[in-house]
Order: sequence, then structure tokens, then C-alpha cells
Amino acid sequence: MPYTRLIVIAGFAMFSMFFGSGNLVFPLMVGIKSLSQFHIASVGLILTGVLLPFLGLLSMIYYTGNRVLYFKTLGAPTAFILTFAMLSLMGPFGVLPRCIIVAHGGVDLVFGGLSPPIFNAIFAFLTGFLAWHKSRVIDIIGTFLTPLLLAGIFILITFGLFFGDTPKPSSLTDMGAFHIGINQGYQTMDLLAAFFFSATTVAYIAGALTTHEDKKNLEKLSLTACSFGAFLLVAVYLGFVYLGAKYAPFLADVSPEKLLVVVAQQALGAFALPLAAVVIALACLTTSTILTVLFADFLHKDMLHEKLPRSLTLIVTLLIGYAFSLLGFSGLAGWISNVLVLTYPALITYAVFKIVAAKTKIQLSAFAFWGVLSISVILRFLMSLDTLPADIIGVI
Repeated sequence: MPYTRLIVIAGFAMFSMFFGSGNLVFPLMVGIKSLSQFHIASVGLILTGVLLPFLGLLSMIYYTGNRVLYFKTLGAPTAFILTFAMLSLMGPFGVLPRCIIVAHGGVDLVFGGLSPPIFNAIFAFLTGFLAWHKSRVIDIIGTFLTPLLLAGIFILITFGLFFGDTPKPSSLTDMGAFHIGINQGYQTMDLLAAFFFSATTVAYIAGALTTHEDKKNLEKLSLTACSFGAFLLVAVYLGFVYLGAKYAPFLADVSPEKLLVVVAQQALGAFALPLAAVVIALACLTTSTILTVLFADFLHKDMLHEKLPRSLTLIVTLLIGYAFSLLGFSGLAGWISNVLVLTYPALITYAVFKIVAAKTKIQLSAFAFWGVLSISVILRFLMSLDTLPADIIGVI
């Protein structure tokens, strides 16, 4: 396969895997909260929503996307628990049901009165159908689904920019707007995803390289594909943040999973609703598929040591995700946020030190991880006791 086509397909797939339920919601929320300060808030969002995840991708690529090798320095038990926690949070106990919820919210505004239990079951079935064909997931997402998704997004953003008022003045300071962007970028959970999406992308690229000379270019091709995916994310995030700021007066009382549909309706009228619904459904479907594959494979290989067929672990993953999808978006977002507050700083630090280790052979990643995690736990404990000064609390 020509290098350019390989990079484009892998980059498209990377974008789609990252661009799921949270990515449809949180950039719009950044715009709604920051209003005329949307440009400052966008910087914070890109920092935690794009640069940090692709820092994780970079660090994983240096270890050829091998999750076991990457987390080996933490010790086997810790690596297993950490992997299980992250995949559970991204999979059936967190992001997977969030994808189902957001997809329902978008489609429901077009076909009103859809029963959540019935729609969620149908969406879970479609996810399972795509996940069943594991070997073709990247090809299907990168070649077919992503171009449709990007086309729909481009139409919504382009037309949305021509309508609506300029963003209202904001009472936020520059730091306040920046903090909003930082916080919402955290909520996307994409750093956690990077540790696992990279393995899928690297494996796809490696499988398409046939000669020994080609395989020498694996790292370079992987980095190029990831950079292309990052560029697409930045472009879409900037567009969505601005749309959120422009249409904020219409979005004040709208539930998070229905924000994009309301924006489309305000910009293009009722005939745009099906387009918005398709964009939301595709974005959620591409992400839910890869997350289902990741958790089902972990359950099949790492936890059950292939004692049960993969098809059964796939069904179990989807059943759990379906059950949690009935909880609602707000409850899931709050639970996920509490976990991220503790783990994110340590995982960021670990990713940085793994890059250092790959380049210098200085192995401090485990020490750095445990040190930062301990500090995070202590700070959160002190906050719960209300003993930290207000200025410190504002920073953390």
C-alpha cells in the first residue's frame, strides 16, 4: 500500500477513535462557558485534549505500541490493575455507555420519542457487529466511516459560522477561560485512550508494511499518521468551540448530548437535523467500536487467558455498557471526572518519563509515576478536610 494512503487511512482512523461522545460535547461546552474568551479557552482545550493525548501516543510509539512493555516498569501487578482500570473506564463502565447516551440524544431530536432502552440496544448491536470483525476495524473506520464523519462535521461548522451572533462578552478572566478549557480537555479522557489506540494503529501500519526496508519506517509512519490525526482534531475542536460561543444563548438549558443538534437546527433549520444526527451517531459508533474491541480483547486474553471464546467476552462487554448507558450522561461524567483528577497527573508524568527513557535509557518513570500519584492523593485528601488555602485549591 502506498505510504500516503496508509498514513491518511491510519490518521483518519486515529481521529475517529478519539473523536467520540465527549469530543462532541466538551468543545461546545467550552465555547458556551467562555463566550468572547473562547480563543483563550481553546488553548487550554487543545493542551489537554490534543497535545497530552498525542504525547501519550508518542511515548507508546517508542515502544512499538506494546502495552505490556510500556507499563512493565511499574511491575506486573500494578500494570495489570492500571490497565484494567483504564480500559474499564474507557470501556463498558464509562466512555462506551457515554457514546450510546450521546448517540441517543442526537438521534432523538430527529426521531422524537425514541425509547432509550430500545435505541441503546440497537446501537450496542451495531457496535458489536463492527467489533466482531476485529481485523478490519481500522480499514472500515479509516476508509469508510471517517470520510462521512468529516464531511458532515465540515458542513455543520462551515454553515454554522455564517449564522448566529458574535459571542457575547464574557466576565471570565484570561486565566478563568484557560482553566475551563483545561478542565474540559481532561474530561475527554483521551490520554488514557492514547495508550491503547496507538497499539491498534501501529499494528495496522506494521501489517501493511511488507519489506524489511519498509518496517524500518514504522516509527516515522506512525508518528506522521498520528500528527495528521492530531491536526484534524485541532481543526474540529476550534470550530466547535466557536460554535458553542456563538450559539450559547440557545444552549443554556440544553442537555449535553443534544448540544450539536440544537446548533445545527439554529444555523440551518430543521432540515439539518438528520445531518447532525448522522454526525453524532458516526462519531459515537467509531469510538464505541474500538473501545469495545480493546476491553473485550483484554478480558479474553489477559483476564480469562482465552478460556472463553472472544465472542462471549464481546457480548459481556456490550451488555455491561448497555446497562451503564441507562444511568444518564451527567452521572457518568461526574464519576469519570473524580477518577481522572487523581490519575491524570501521574499518567502524564509517566508518559514524559517513558519518552526520556526511550531516548536516554534513564529509567525514572516508575518513581515519577508513584511520586505524582501520591502527591495527588494527599492533595485531594487535604482538600476534603478543607485545610488547603483557596489559591492552591484554585490551581489544582
